[in-house]
Order: sequence, then C-alpha cells, then structure tokens
Amino acid sequence: MIKSKIRIGDQWITLSDLSTINTETVTDQEKKVIALCKAWLSNQSVFEFHTSGSTGIPKKITFARNQLIQSAKLTEQAIHLQKEFTSLVCLDATFIAGALMVIRSLVTEMNMIITSPSANPLINIDQPIDFVALVPYQLMTILEEDYKNLNSVKTIIIGGATLRYETIQSLQQFNTNFYATYGMTETITHIALQKLNGADRQDFFKVLPGIKISVDDRECLVIQADHLGKDPITTNDIVTLLDKDKFQWIGRYDQVINTGGVKVHPEKIERALEIVFHELNINHRFFVSGVSDTKLGEHVALVMEGPSPDQETTQKIKSTLELYLKRYEIPKSVLSIERFVETLTQKIDRIATINAIQHSK
Repeated sequence: MIKSKIRIGDQWITLSDLSTINTETVTDQEKKVIALCKAWLSNQSVFEFHTSGSTGIPKKITFARNQLIQSAKLTEQAIHLQKEFTSLVCLDATFIAGALMVIRSLVTEMNMIITSPSANPLINIDQPIDFVALVPYQLMTILEEDYKNLNSVKTIIIGGATLRYETIQSLQQFNTNFYATYGMTETITHIALQKLNGADRQDFFKVLPGIKISVDDRECLVIQADHLGKDPITTNDIVTLLDKDKFQWIGRYDQVINTGGVKVHPEKIERALEIVFHELNINHRFFVSGVSDTKLGEHVALVMEGPSPDQETTQKIKSTLELYLKRYEIPKSVLSIERFVETLTQKIDRIATINAIQHSK
C-alpha cells in the first residue's frame, strides 16, 4: 500500500481514508486530485490527457500506467526525490503537468499538499516544501510578493514557457534548486532539465537518464525513450546539440519569421528584449511575431501587453536592440493589447492574441 498522505484543507488524510472524504466540501482542485488518486490506487491501466493548445489545436493523448511510472522514476532519479518528502500540487490536475506531480508523489511515496491553481501558491503554505512545479507566471508573482518563502522550498521545476532574463538573475540569491524543464504532453512532461542557479548553473538542457536525442534535417529535436513508445517523437523545436545528452534550445520551427527572404528566430529577439526591458525598467509581458507585410512578406513585430509605449520609449527599445541584434531582426512595429489571450494552462496563445489585435483595428 502506498504510504503517501494528502493534506486536504488543514487535515492530513491517508490514502486509505480517501473514500471517507465528502467531496462536496472540498475545492475543485482537491476533487481532481482525489479522483486521480482513487484511479491510481484502483490500478487503472490507461490515463487520458489533453495538450494545452499553445502550439496547435488541443488533442487527446493516452498513456499506459507503466509509462507514467517510468516518467516519474526518471524525475525521482534526476533530482533525488525521496520517500516522505513533501510536494506541493498547485497546477491544475486536469492537465499533465499537475497530474504528474500527483503521480510522482504516489510513485515516490511523497506527501502532498494540495492548493488551487493561483498566481502565488506559496502564500498560505506554513511548512517547508521539498518539491513543487510552477509556471513562470507563478514564479514571477512569488518573487514580487513572497520571495522570502522561496528559501523554504528545496527544489522547484519551472515549465510551460521560457523564463525572462531578469527572473533568472533574481534566482541566484536563493538556496533553492531551480530547474527549467523541457518537454510536452507527448513526452509525459519533461525529458530534460536545466539548472538555473548555484555553482552548477547550466546554459543548456541535460536529458534525463535513458533519453536519446538527435536532430532531423530541419535541426529540430528528435526524442526517443523506451517509455515513450517505439517511434521517435519529432518536435518543432530547433536546437543545437552539444553532446549526446545536452542541447540548447533555439526556437520553434513553426514560428520562424521570413522577412524579405531572411529567416529570423523570434525567440532570439525575445531574449535580447528581455535584457533591454531590464535595462529600461519596462515590466510588461511581450512576445515577438511575424505580421503580414506587402513588401517583405512578413516583418518582425513586438507584441506587448498593456498600454502602447510612447514614441520616445519605442525609439529607446529599438536603439538599444541595435547593440544585440542585426538590422533585420529589430521589430519594425509595436502592437499592444490590454491582456494577452491565454490557453487553459495559462500559456500565452500567440495566434489568438494577434487575431484579437487585428480584429480590434
């Protein structure tokens, strides 16, 4: 019998007592976690998940129980999770990132604290946490509102979107182990980790044990692992292979901007913008996209959340970018919208956001 305990509200519950809980008195997140635990304890053989839709149309994916166990064990081995550790489940357990936090806890026999997904999941936590998964928005909120609590967390993995330059810099003051993750629903969450702070900080992703990587003729990452099936998983992520188990992420193949016949990676421009925004003290969410251009086919556009920057600020952004980018990589236009459109997993939906901006004109 799995010996994990779950904190529901202020009460610790053993798994054997789950059937005694009145689900009418618990939160939606707690209901989801209880249902997943019951399914796991009943030896359910297949589990169904849906992709987030951030890079395409959401789709249904199923995994066998043993695939999920093997994925959980790889994470356990990579970041040294142990029995009786305390995990915090604060991502929606409907989706694979939150569900895998529950399954990792069950496989490793960690105790779980359940909180509803929120911008600051640490705000009401009154004990040390050994392991938690966050999205960048949550981490940035904690850094702004509750940063002292971070030192009470042993290990944090961050996925779902890239982290901003200034966010990574701010992590260097903490004893917590921070890791960026690389993965997707199809790979049962992460297959590689990047240490973000400490003496062993990395500027590359290192794959988990047993994961094999290569690139196709587009320079996109190809992943193979026994627990992911016989067929390799070909991604749309352009990477630079550094070794048989290390790579640097460059950007998305399906987001490359073709401007006047020159191919531009928006992610490269975004990394430069992170530095520029930090220097200019601009604190807005943004992304870079290609928009239709009668002469160039597409031109590079900076898309910002919130009010449009004034002409002086826009000029400062462009002139500072000249220190980091080539002429054709510098955004030719700046678009803005009050709030970005997001997927159900709180990722920025770039296509829907651009469409919303265009329809508002």
